[in-house]
Amino acid sequence: MQEEMTALSLAGDLEKIYSDFTDAIRSMGSKNGRKGKSKLALSAMNWLTGGHIRTERDVLCEKFVQDVQKHLEIFDYALEDADETTAQEACAVLADTITTPIDPRSNSTTDLMKRAMIGRLIPYLPRLSREKLTELKEKLETAYPRNQRLPVERDVLKEIGKLL
Repeated sequence: MQEEMTALSLAGDLEKIYSDFTDAIRSMGSKNGRKGKSKLALSAMNWLTGGHIRTERDVLCEKFVQDVQKHLEIFDYALEDADETTAQEACAVLADTITTPIDPRSNSTTDLMKRAMIGRLIPYLPRLSREKLTELKEKLETAYPRNQRLPVERDVLKEIGKLL
């Protein structure tokens, strides 16, 4: 029973990683309202150094990806010990977090990073019920019209289609 609680609680904990990332990016302020350095100064620094200047935003994005990856690795271990019903429930909770609809016209850092993470769902799709797969398919198709889907969203829809 402890392992089952762990898989379910880990699935729910992913939401905290997503909200912490959003909060961290928001606390930085807007991309255009950079503190201290103008866009021209950043471009000049980039040209002079011959490389990409890692901003605080870049660091936060990398941390988000690493945090999600590490969390999913721990989640995988918890799934190994969970019974099939609990694993299915945990994967459904995980899927709901990863597929939370985001405005496809948004170009905010958090929105694009979250949309890109949807590919991490593919290994868990076979554990979902047909009903949940159908629900996810409809949710993704409604949230992201065909011409506004990221390649990774197309990949997830393709995998769902294979399972249905």
